[in-house]
Amino acid sequence: MEQTELTFKTLNDRIDALPERPGASLQLSRKTKLAYAIGLVAMALGLLATKLLPSNQLYTVVIAFVMLVIELISFAIAIIPQLPLRMPGFQRERREYAEELDFDMPHHLGLVQWLSNFSPEELQRLADYANYRHERMKEKLPLLTGSLEKLGILPVVIALYIQFKGMHWPPQPSWPEIVFSGVLIFCYWACMLQVSVRLRVQLFEILLKKAATKAELRVQQNTQASPA
Repeated sequence: MEQTELTFKTLNDRIDALPERPGASLQLSRKTKLAYAIGLVAMALGLLATKLLPSNQLYTVVIAFVMLVIELISFAIAIIPQLPLRMPGFQRERREYAEELDFDMPHHLGLVQWLSNFSPEELQRLADYANYRHERMKEKLPLLTGSLEKLGILPVVIALYIQFKGMHWPPQPSWPEIVFSGVLIFCYWACMLQVSVRLRVQLFEILLKKAATKAELRVQQNTQASPA
């Protein structure tokens, strides 16, 4: 049995260290994240320039045009390395998901095996607490998200479309539209963060319960094998 103390942080670090199937990683590189960030900042500055500066002045048009160029270049830098973008298909997605399961299963079983080295009592104690926190989050999260968790990004896309469907270049959104869109995106991001945390707590609970069952079975076998 390993002597290190089992904590949720230790378990979380083990989960984060699990390898991902080559070609299936959704993690963006630092360069790509920076390019997206620059593009979004340029977009925001361009909108603010057209909103705050006089629309009949040449420098307003120049600033908005420069921000648009920076935005397009930044998004191009972020997207071009990911080309060619593959077209999704039912058969291909099913095949790749099956390959992902084949790749992930040995690592999942290895993680359960590592956890089962701890005592059944300790594993059950952590599993019970993870279950308690998971149930609490399931009750509290709908107060903030409603059905947003089930719909994913669709409500945000629809709301933004309704807000900006009549927009022309140069854009002239009203201040209520700017504030509402910013608040909407921020709230959506905060909700997705909470959903991510809830899913991780749920994974803690599943792994700990599996390991506790495995550890209890090992203890019973050792007891039966020991001489009377």
